[in-house]
This record gives sequence, structure tokens and C-alpha cells, in this order.
Amino acid sequence: MQALPPQTPAAAAAPEPLARLLLQWGVAPVAAAPVPERLGGWLGWADAIALSQVLTTAPGTAADAAARREALDWAHAALDRLQAEAAAGFDDAELARDAVEPAPEGVPLADLLAPFRLHHSQQQRAMAARIATLRERLRPRLAEASGPLARLAQLDAVFERALAAQERSQLAGLAALLGRRAEAHHAADARGWRRRLWADLQRLLRAELDLRLQPVLGLIEALHDDRPR
Repeated sequence: MQALPPQTPAAAAAPEPLARLLLQWGVAPVAAAPVPERLGGWLGWADAIALSQVLTTAPGTAADAAARREALDWAHAALDRLQAEAAAGFDDAELARDAVEPAPEGVPLADLLAPFRLHHSQQQRAMAARIATLRERLRPRLAEASGPLARLAQLDAVFERALAAQERSQLAGLAALLGRRAEAHHAADARGWRRRLWADLQRLLRAELDLRLQPVLGLIEALHDDRPR
């Protein structure tokens, strides 16, 4: 019998949309206001001026196919590297080993939960820093590819700056959700709850990375579109 090829880590740890995961965990979706209304609440006056300047300036028309192909190659390699580094950071060997051991008796839940909370917050900061660096380095490459892509890069810079605080605020709330998952698992199995929480934490981190990467994926998708403008 022919041996099956080993499953790749990427196939074993495919991310799922964060919204779907939250729904599975009992977090009801919140009705969102129309995009223009939400942007009006998030953009400060300086951001609004910067956005207006970008939108009212006609983009250049020159296109450089070689620069676009070079940017695509660089972007895909950088994205693969970021995802590999993130996955390596998610998988903390010591914490994973502790998670499969029965929880010690007599130790408060908050104390046992603390390492998981710390790991989550550390990975959130690492994700934010890595993705911000990638976006910053990708934008000049878009600008070299064509005028419309240069405008897109400018818009991305404005929105990244304007929405950073909103993103931090929203994603910071995931720590409380992790705590509620720990309480539920502990109530169901006071000795083995950490194994279930560790699995939840891995799912949450992968889904969060997938969400945070959406702007980067959008920029890369724009590079793939080589239609004349």
C-alpha cells in the first residue's frame, strides 16, 4: 500500500473567519451602521483632510509591468514568511505541554488562566507589529507599479492610521472572551479544562491573524489585477 503524504501544517491549521468562530462561541453579531457613518465616527479631522487630499488628486497613469511582477514576488514571499513566523509564535511548546497536564488542585482559576492570557496578548502585539511592517514596506512597491496602485497605497496608509485605535479596541475584547471560554471549560472539567482552552486559543489566534491580514491581502490582490486603467 502506498503511503499517504504527510499533512502539511498549513492544511492542519487552516484559519476560519473570526466572525464565524465568535458565532460558534455564542457571540451574537452586532448590527453594523453603514460604512460612511462608521467612518465619520472613526476619522479625526487630520485623517479626513488626508483622505480628501488623496481622493481629489488625480492618480498618475504610468504603469510598470516589471515593477508589478517584482512587487508580487516580494509580497508573496513576505506574506509566507509572516504567516510561518506567526504560526511558530502561536505554538508555545511549554504552554502546550502544561495544557495537556491535569490542572493542579487548589490553584485559583485566574492564576492558571494568566499564562494563556499573557500568550494571547503577546501574540496580538507580535501580529500587529509584523503586519504593520509588511504594509509599510509593501506600499512603496505598489507606488512603483502604477499610478492607481500608488493612490491605493496612499489610501491604505490613511486608513491604517485612522483605524488603528478602533482595531486595537475591538480586538482587545477577545481576552474577555477567552476568559469566558476558560470558565465554561473549567465548569465542565475542572482537571482537563486547559487542554480545551489551548485548542480554543489556537483557533482564536489563527482567526485573528486571518482578519488582521485582510488589508494586506487586498493590496496583493490589487497587484494581481494588471488590467489597463
